[in-house]
Amino acid sequence: MTGGRCPLHDDMPTLLREGYLFATQRREQEGIDPASDRPLRLRLLGKPALLVRGAEGVRLFYDNDRIKRKDAMPKLISRSLFGNGSVHGLDDAAHRHRKATFVRVCYDDAQVERIKPMVEAEIRKAMQRWASAPESIYDLTVTAYGRASMRWAGIEGTDADLDVQAKRLGDIVEGFGRPNLTHVKAWVNRRLTDAWCARVVYEQRTGTRHAEPGTSLYEWAHHRELDGRHLDDRTAGLEMQNTFRPHIAVARFAAFAAAALVEHPEWRERIQAETAERGTLVDGPLATAFAQEVRRTYPFVPFLPAYTRTAFEFEGERLEAGDRVLIDITHTNTAPSAWEQADEFDPERFLGVDFESITAFVPQGGGEVETGHRCPGEKIAVSSLATTVAALSAPEVAIAAEGLDFDWRAMPTRPEGGPMVRAR
Repeated sequence: MTGGRCPLHDDMPTLLREGYLFATQRREQEGIDPASDRPLRLRLLGKPALLVRGAEGVRLFYDNDRIKRKDAMPKLISRSLFGNGSVHGLDDAAHRHRKATFVRVCYDDAQVERIKPMVEAEIRKAMQRWASAPESIYDLTVTAYGRASMRWAGIEGTDADLDVQAKRLGDIVEGFGRPNLTHVKAWVNRRLTDAWCARVVYEQRTGTRHAEPGTSLYEWAHHRELDGRHLDDRTAGLEMQNTFRPHIAVARFAAFAAAALVEHPEWRERIQAETAERGTLVDGPLATAFAQEVRRTYPFVPFLPAYTRTAFEFEGERLEAGDRVLIDITHTNTAPSAWEQADEFDPERFLGVDFESITAFVPQGGGEVETGHRCPGEKIAVSSLATTVAALSAPEVAIAAEGLDFDWRAMPTRPEGGPMVRAR
């Protein structure tokens, strides 16, 4: 028995049902101080598991000597969200080699700078539309981020054609953790998107498309594995897709940012003044700090799984080789042990701070970008979100006060009402 539970008990149904609330409720049930980082013993899919959080939990989870990722994510989730055969399921030399292409494509400063004006242009086009009709900030950023990131990736196409792919990718993210028809829709869109991306790579390789060196399409079409072989069209297309699907997923944070601006109007006024002074929506320090605090306090990725490589002890808990370890992303980002006044929404904490240096800040993964599993597109995500925050703070923009609520039990979640935005 563990924690008074039957050895045959499995926590996965409860985790799927309770979503982001699961860890808090389990702590309450076991009488554990909700402010502590004490790990939780679980049983998931028939295997012993340990749910960790806080800075020490992050250090353990991203310790490649003790932790591995291969096959850790349930296949129904990993193959619908990331695709079968992607970098997310690799470890060691194979992971580092393939990750190097992601770093070159997404993390290099020149590549980060190249996408910024593309995102700003799409957001400004949306702002012009708001004068005639209100729009859902979630829906419009799915397509705005999608158009910008696919063209940045070297994929040319009309707005209408790219919007189809962006919406499919948004639906893939929408359905990854939902055991219902939304998950079925995610699988359908996974197959359609994989086929489209494979065709795009094939066209690049056969000369029908002409993406430039440095773009995602070009680099994945030419990427070679450790054995010197090119990836097949499907896998190359899958990894190309993994350079812009996470960017489209940031639309969820854009929806939360709109809600946060309604709840914290004093920040909207400050960001509005900053944007007017700088004359651009891009990379305002206040808008960026606000974006970071949204990423810290609002739910995005709930948990990430891994396996132990060897037996060891962590925080008084014994782990055997092959046990599951999960990192509690949501509660690590708000752990009282790592953040002053962790429950308060305070963007000031990010002003002048290198966010990658904060161990317990892991909205899109932690550890080292180059050698670990941290998302290499995080700098792009932050910049795009900050650009959107600046646009939403403009004096002519009105954000509806309705539809800001979201369901903490749904994974992933977002404000179901949009929220809706319009021009005054």
